[in-house]
Amino acid sequence: MKHFFINFLLSIFFILPNWVLKALTLKKEITYRNEVFDYQSMIFISLISWFITRFGLALDMANFSNDMRIKMSNFRMKINNSTLPKEIIHMEDFIIDQKNKLVLRQYSLSSQMSDKAILFFHGGGYAISNIDVYNQVASLMCEELDSKIFSLEYSLSPENKFPKALEEANVAFDWLISKGYSKEQIIICGDSAGAHLAASLLHDLKARDKELPLLQVLIYPMVSPSLDFPSLERLGEDFLLTKEQMKWFWHYFRADEANNLDSRFDLLKIDNNNKFDTKTVIITAGFDPLC
Repeated sequence: MKHFFINFLLSIFFILPNWVLKALTLKKEITYRNEVFDYQSMIFISLISWFITRFGLALDMANFSNDMRIKMSNFRMKINNSTLPKEIIHMEDFIIDQKNKLVLRQYSLSSQMSDKAILFFHGGGYAISNIDVYNQVASLMCEELDSKIFSLEYSLSPENKFPKALEEANVAFDWLISKGYSKEQIIICGDSAGAHLAASLLHDLKARDKELPLLQVLIYPMVSPSLDFPSLERLGEDFLLTKEQMKWFWHYFRADEANNLDSRFDLLKIDNNNKFDTKTVIITAGFDPLC
């Protein structure tokens, strides 16, 4: 019932013009670096934050458990806050590592598609979310980009520390190569922690003198455990993702303090003179705490 209530409110919310939202909420506009935060986005974040708090779905950093992870994921899957693809998307799961039951989910269309393969890593601070939560995102990417999407169900922390997810990303990349995709056909992509994983994978491949993908697309990537950034200082509260949560994510992802010196863990440790052939697209937003 609560999901019906939330989706009903959101269905109304998304059709309201900004002037109505301003009249109903009377919230002040937020500015940062001479930019004004989109009013609908601001109210949307407030609404989602209220729902999460009201229904006990906030990340409990002191008492985290897999049950909480599942509860949070189930909530996200039942909320209609994304456009649905117009075409039928075909999904197929492949077990690419039998020993560890590692799943790579393929999204494809019935029509003729590009020859590109997009290896996608979901977000969630390496601790929450899964490929099911990202079904709509991956499906839309498949439709809009007219390309096959391969979404990896990598292992999460705190049960699995660095570099477990990176090792699994390498398995997925090698699997695509084994299926006949050339390096010119493979694109690696992720958001938040998934973007960190994509960049970490590229750097790891480069360090081991392996074939590199055509392109990496990093969507608001996690970058460094130092967290010493203006965007986190200014936007580290009231924008869904908080600075304290980021500290928690990094802490439980880290296997030991030596990881802080590893350029696959702290991306700012990458040598700027280490030239990559892979093109890079970085996507962020003016009011993104990870900006």
